[in-house]
Amino acid sequence: MFSSNNYNVVGIEISDIAFDLAKKFDPNTKFYHGDVMDIPYDKKIYDAIYSFNVLHLFRDEERKIFLNKCFNKLKEKGFIFFTSFSEKENSFGKGKEVEKNTFESKPNRPVHYFTKKDLIKHFKRFKIIETGIIKDTENHGQGLHTHRVRYIFGQKI
Repeated sequence: MFSSNNYNVVGIEISDIAFDLAKKFDPNTKFYHGDVMDIPYDKKIYDAIYSFNVLHLFRDEERKIFLNKCFNKLKEKGFIFFTSFSEKENSFGKGKEVEKNTFESKPNRPVHYFTKKDLIKHFKRFKIIETGIIKDTENHGQGLHTHRVRYIFGQKI
């Protein structure tokens, strides 16, 4: 969507399959194959950072590190838009609780479920423009299901 609207886009993807598909689907985007925790991949400072359903995959300390890395890669007054699982998810509370609102439904695979207050706290270094919940319908091969994800739109201050 961004590159097709003439934005200069850089993407990061850890999955081999998703990386290969992304390169084929969007030849106008520069993709880095690796972990978002390995930022910076380049010396660029960006106007905006968009992160779709990544932040909830980390435990508390890793989330702070990731957000700090994103903050440092963003221009002054640059924008962020992040989505993450909310406490409204059907899977909330299932599995072993390893941190507050963070559960492992599978060993070593934590998922954090954000409340509005928690999400805003994570983005305290940003001016919050808008936050809310959206429904995201997807199919992982076992039929359609809908996630209830929180989003946050903010600006570096």
